[in-house]
Amino acid sequence: MNALLPEVPSESQSQAADFLANRTVFFSGPASAGKTTSGLIRLHNLLNQTSPNQGMLLVLVPQRSLAEPYFQFIETADFAAKDRVSILTMSSLVRRMISLFWPIIASQQLFKHPYEQARFLTLETSQYYMEKIVAPMIDEGRFSNVTLPVFRLYSQIIDNLNKSALVGFPHTEIGNRLSSAWIGDTTKQNVFSDVQEAVNRFRAYCLEHNLVDYSLQVELFGTYLWPNATFQKYINNQFSHLIYDNSEEDPPYVHELIAKWLPNFETALILHDDQAGYRSFLGADPASALSLEKHVEKSIVSTDNFVSTPHLQELRFCFRNFNACKPSKDLLNQSIFIPDGHIRFFPELLDKLVEQINEIKSQTDGENKKIAILAPFVSDSLRFSLSHKLEEIGLPVNFQRPSSPLMQNPTIKTLVVLTKFAHPNWSLRVGFQDASAALSHAIADLDLNRSHLLLGAFNPESSYLTELPQAIPDVRVNQALFESYENMRNFLLTTDPQEPLDSFLSRLFGELLSQPGYRFENKSQAGTDTAVLMESFRKFRLSLDTDLQNNPDASAKDFIQALDSGLISAMYLADWESSPSNSILIAPVLSYLMRNEAVDYQFWLSVGSKAWYERLEQPLTHPVVLSRHWQEGRQWSAEDESAYNQANLQRILSGLLLRCREKIYIFNSDYNETGVEERGQLLTVFQTLYRKALRGSNDR
Repeated sequence: MNALLPEVPSESQSQAADFLANRTVFFSGPASAGKTTSGLIRLHNLLNQTSPNQGMLLVLVPQRSLAEPYFQFIETADFAAKDRVSILTMSSLVRRMISLFWPIIASQQLFKHPYEQARFLTLETSQYYMEKIVAPMIDEGRFSNVTLPVFRLYSQIIDNLNKSALVGFPHTEIGNRLSSAWIGDTTKQNVFSDVQEAVNRFRAYCLEHNLVDYSLQVELFGTYLWPNATFQKYINNQFSHLIYDNSEEDPPYVHELIAKWLPNFETALILHDDQAGYRSFLGADPASALSLEKHVEKSIVSTDNFVSTPHLQELRFCFRNFNACKPSKDLLNQSIFIPDGHIRFFPELLDKLVEQINEIKSQTDGENKKIAILAPFVSDSLRFSLSHKLEEIGLPVNFQRPSSPLMQNPTIKTLVVLTKFAHPNWSLRVGFQDASAALSHAIADLDLNRSHLLLGAFNPESSYLTELPQAIPDVRVNQALFESYENMRNFLLTTDPQEPLDSFLSRLFGELLSQPGYRFENKSQAGTDTAVLMESFRKFRLSLDTDLQNNPDASAKDFIQALDSGLISAMYLADWESSPSNSILIAPVLSYLMRNEAVDYQFWLSVGSKAWYERLEQPLTHPVVLSRHWQEGRQWSAEDESAYNQANLQRILSGLLLRCREKIYIFNSDYNETGVEERGQLLTVFQTLYRKALRGSNDR
């Protein structure tokens, strides 16, 4: 038996896994109810009890990280039949099918060059091309009412285009839908016509240059490929069995496709996580996923929990039924830890947090306890402070910060600065502070002060590191730092401009920065960050025209300039891989929930922040207004916003408690990281719980 499978499955797991008795099943329940495990058992049974000529098994998940249990199962499986399993997201399947059946798409004459191969865009490369559309519009005075960084402006316009495809309305209606729901200053409504103009121009640009962004993939597949008889014959012969996990995190178009596809599968298991839908800002629609239940033969509902303690489950009940809850001191003591003493400032909070983690890790079997530090956002300063404090006491950290500009990652920014120094022919300016920070981040034992001394009279216009005199006239810069600097300078000077950027980055990391005397030595996270940058460049290069693809120097320069403009990172699997048991995961709350991983202890930071439940500031888009559940033309009111926030908080608290094995640790300071005093709803919830418990003990 595979180690990932239970020795004795629960009754609901056994029913869901029995594909002979229950051909098509819809299995719903909260997180940690054993739904994914039932999918693994069913996969095991299918591989053991069906013959190869019965077709392939499709495991479908909303995002690649949620497929990790299935990949681990396949890797450890001891039978050859595992080659029959395809583990995919609908996005990867759609892209693969569009590429394979491109002649069908080409025959529609939608593209200016229909018989040339399409170039598929990622989130990052979509922003690169969106900049070509929006930058001239900004120069014309458009978007003048928007106070957003340009990279956020690009990403929100792209998000609108994606939602139109995922939900199923024409992209030409985006501006009207947003404008009709706007209840604020009417003078700001002009921005929605600017959004519509940008969307229209971007779509036209894609069709002219054979670019297929995510929204166009969805539309091409649903409108032209899926109804095609030749494609239908192929796809139905390709897959015979389906396991669809975390269906609630997919958008409506996926559920519609699955509903049409189900009759052609020999067996199917659909798994649905109640009270989830954490990807709603990306178009996830749990209500739409529930509609799949009527298309199966058997429905299973489970309330099992294989992770959290009874105390944590009772606390979850309190959060969900707040008015009816009568918490006891014992319940709160068993499930919640709050540090002694009053915490006034954020740095003090971090000190107490690290002290508590060290205490846990020092206990018997503490090294094997998994810990997650969760906050609404993980800023650069928080990331730096926590990693420094934890690594000082010998605890490795693992960060997860999706959907943020790549240049906000210190490792990636260091690599980019050094890449500019290696390519002086680009004449890309490097500021003194950026150069100093890059050196201190790259060379071991080099702080910012000594970095300033090494750089001396650095000229930002020179585009390369200057040679140092043989003797540094300052005793604070020792010979070792001098040699490390010179080795780096010589390495960068000998770079071939025509070497592909990913090859250069690999050499830079392997031959220099991971060697003794440099900070990346024995730092696995730095290796992961380097791999992300290399993969980002490879995908970027594939979206360029043939001439640029065949010019390594020009394509590398374009990529670096795109990073400088604030390119937001797409999701890379390396960012989501499970961390070693002794490492501390640091992640934004929603990112952690989408990771779908249980830990022993959760540390919740800044519980006074409203960001725990409020929507991000998105003046150019709206996840609810652009969903199927919003009545077109209705205005989004303050009451709607309040109800959304309340439901969001309930969903987040429930999801966190279901993914915690032992206890949650609550940390809050009077003044947050930026020095602002916060008193959000989550803090009020905890204060009320403790007051109720105190009154209850006094009554007794």
